[in-house]
Amino acid sequence: MEKPIKIKKKKNWMEISFILFCVALPVLNWLVFYVYTNLSSFLMAFTKVDGTLTLEHFTRLFQEFQIASSDIRTALKNTLLTFGLLVLSYPFKVLVSFFIYKKVPFAGIYRILFFLPSIIFGVAIAMIFNRMVSPNGFIAETVQNLLHLDYVPELLSDSRFANATVLLHMLWLGFPGDLIIWGGTFARIPGEMLEAGRIDGVNWWTEFTKIVVPMVWPTVSLQIVMMACGVFGASGAVFLLTRGEYGTMTLSCWTYLQVLNVAGTAETSNAFHYLSAVGFVMTVIAIIISLSVRKVADSYFEEVEF
Repeated sequence: MEKPIKIKKKKNWMEISFILFCVALPVLNWLVFYVYTNLSSFLMAFTKVDGTLTLEHFTRLFQEFQIASSDIRTALKNTLLTFGLLVLSYPFKVLVSFFIYKKVPFAGIYRILFFLPSIIFGVAIAMIFNRMVSPNGFIAETVQNLLHLDYVPELLSDSRFANATVLLHMLWLGFPGDLIIWGGTFARIPGEMLEAGRIDGVNWWTEFTKIVVPMVWPTVSLQIVMMACGVFGASGAVFLLTRGEYGTMTLSCWTYLQVLNVAGTAETSNAFHYLSAVGFVMTVIAIIISLSVRKVADSYFEEVEF
């Protein structure tokens, strides 16, 4: 019996070279800016600037947390407050997106009004918002009238109002991205499913909670997990609006200011090593929270294919 003749396929070296050329830059970027950066940061958390091993950065971190007036404790409190507000506002964002998807009256106008701030440069938006809440703006006058103050408050320069004003800015800009995501997600729901619900006489709330949410739950679950991953990155435009002053400091702003203040003394200061220790602790906590949230979110609804 004759053996089958094996035909050796010639390798297309031009095609292989092209593929390698396309993936070389992303792989190099990943190795340098992710693997090397994170490995270096991990080692810095356990060393001093002279290279000796130490745990004093972690000791300093826990000692500063015990001081009620420390900047990092204030930053953590404001960060958790910001994150809590994001979590509480999330269902309302989904609900608003649902109503716009249902094409309520003036839905197109609402979509433009909510999305418009996201296409304008962040610094410009911060300047506009600063004008809106300044003593010459209508918001400050409204606060004065509501609280019966004998002066027009400077909302971003007064510790009584600064945090609330920064959070207001964050809520104002919180809708645009969700509108885009949810608009595409809701559009994938088969019209027959919603039509069947209307024939059965379901109201809008039943339609939203019993039909729409279970069908788009993978997207909801993913967004919830992503929010949990960024629990310590919740900040808003604190740096642009107040630079962390007047009791508005968050962890992101605090970290940036720490790096900014020691930019010229990095070779002789342990500041970067201390920040690496802070980042290491926050990362471990965020991973635990994210995995826990993912486990709960994935088990809440069974995945629906459509």
